[in-house]
This record gives sequence, structure tokens and C-alpha cells, in this order.
Amino acid sequence: MKTPAQAHLPPLLAARLMRRSHLLGDFLMVAAEGGIRQAADKIAISQSALTRRIQDLEAELGASLFERTSRGMTLTPFGEVLKHHAQLVAITCQYAVSEISDLLEGEAGELRLSAGPAWAYSLVPDAIAAMQSERPKIRVTLLDLINELSLPMLSSGLLDVVLGGLPPEPLRDPQIQYEALLEVEHLVFADEQHPLNQIEGVEPAQLGAHPWIWFTTGAASRELLGSYFERAGLPAPSTSVETSSAQSVFRLMQQGNYLMLLPSTSRATAAHHGVRPLRLKVGFGRYVAGMMYRPSVMRLKAFTSFRDALLKKLPASA
Repeated sequence: MKTPAQAHLPPLLAARLMRRSHLLGDFLMVAAEGGIRQAADKIAISQSALTRRIQDLEAELGASLFERTSRGMTLTPFGEVLKHHAQLVAITCQYAVSEISDLLEGEAGELRLSAGPAWAYSLVPDAIAAMQSERPKIRVTLLDLINELSLPMLSSGLLDVVLGGLPPEPLRDPQIQYEALLEVEHLVFADEQHPLNQIEGVEPAQLGAHPWIWFTTGAASRELLGSYFERAGLPAPSTSVETSSAQSVFRLMQQGNYLMLLPSTSRATAAHHGVRPLRLKVGFGRYVAGMMYRPSVMRLKAFTSFRDALLKKLPASA
């Protein structure tokens, strides 16, 4: 049975495109930069040479790939189709290089991760350190992103693994593997000397009377807090400090009566800073967190090594 790509490209044309596949990288660079001049500078060739390459590719396919305007070059519908498939080729090449590196160097490899708040405080850093203590040649890139930013990067091949809250079944990408690893509770943290940390069964109204800290990318947490106060018939508290720095968060809570919604997996790190969760009368609920990756990444030794190290670090409960 023919694939959709084969149905649109006659076999002879597909074979010719394979022979010209070296032009796909140039095409992707022009698409990314939005112009011949910028792309030519990036790949260090002349503008005229790059123009000829794009024209050769268009002639081979029999379709215009770019709309050329005074403001630059934008993809035509034909160009959008080719971009999608060219990116898949690029991803496959990246895996090929990584696997060949594993074969040549034994323990070498590269892993590009994103870890959400439930993972970034200790679980993922501890797993990376444990893995590299045994396999020091594995190189890791670690980003701290929310799902809304990291999952598109995973789908496009810019990331290998995303650790975060698992999206609902209807919103899951069939091309991505979702592995549930632990249940996380939403908790409100404050300095251990905070007045509310001296109370058993803190009421929602008491939470609203104190300043709050948010991460700059914490839209989901704000929605959760808004729903919490709405159910209590109260207005949601306003933000006093917004930051992207976890270290600043704990320092602020040490210095003032700030509150912050954090995952239960941050308990140990918070305790190290003299910060602990309040004992609420009504909790914020739980969610399932886990690991998300494309099935093909399981062939990479760097991934299996990291996964094994992470599983050993998981708490019995969070």
C-alpha cells in the first residue's frame, strides 16, 4: 500500500528527489531564515550559488517552493509540504549520527531534555548525575520548560525527552510515547516560620491574605489557583513577584510571607531552604506526571541509560 507521500510523487520523481536530497538542508535553511542572503551567510556560500540550488530543487519537483517578495521569502503550500518531510529526514539523520557515534565511541551520545517543575528540582538533575557518573561521555542539554513550549519541540525533533504532566488522552499525539511514572500533588509552600505554617487546616481566605510568587511560565498554576478560589467564592490573589528563577523563589520565601504553588516533588529541595508546604483544609488536587518521547529514541543508548537512572530516583510516592 502506498504512503501519502508516494501517492503524490510518482516513483521516478521520488527517486530523483532522493538523489538531490543534499539540497534539502539548503531549502530548510532558507525557510528558517526567510531569505537567500541570510541563509547564504549561515551556510557560507554565495547568494547566487544558493539561489541556483533552490531553483534546481524547484525544477526537480516541478513546483515553486517560495513566494518571493520585497520583504523576503515565504513558503508556498508546496514548500510547506516539503518542509514537513525534510524535517523528518533531518531528524532521522540526527539519530543516525547519534547511533553511529555510540557504535564508534561505545558510551558516547547526546540527550536533549526538558523538565517541568515536578522534575527539575531534584529528580532529573540527580538522574543525569547518576548516569554521567557511569557514562561520562554522554552529553546532556537540559531545559526547564512547560509542556506548552516543550511538546512542540519534541514533535519537531528539537528535544528527545519531555518530563512533565501527562496531557489528557484526547490531546495526545499518536506519534509520541507517554509513560506515566508518578502521581504529583499540588502544594502551597511557605517559609517554615510563616504564620500559616503554624496552623492546622489553612482556609482559602487565609491564603488570599498573603503575597504570591509565580513562575513567568506558570499559566497552568494560575488557572488552578483561580479555580480553587472560585470554588471557595473568593477572588484569586494577585501576583506580587513573577520570576523564572527557582533559587530566587526560595530566597524570597525565606525573607517574607510569600506563598507559592509547587509540586510535591519539590519537598526535599524546599526543606533544604527552610521552606515547607502548608497544611490546607482543602487541597489543590493531584496529577499524573511522566516521560514523553518518540518511540525511535528508545534505540539511543543515552536515552536508555538516563531512563534507567531516573527510575531508580523515583520516590515511592510524591
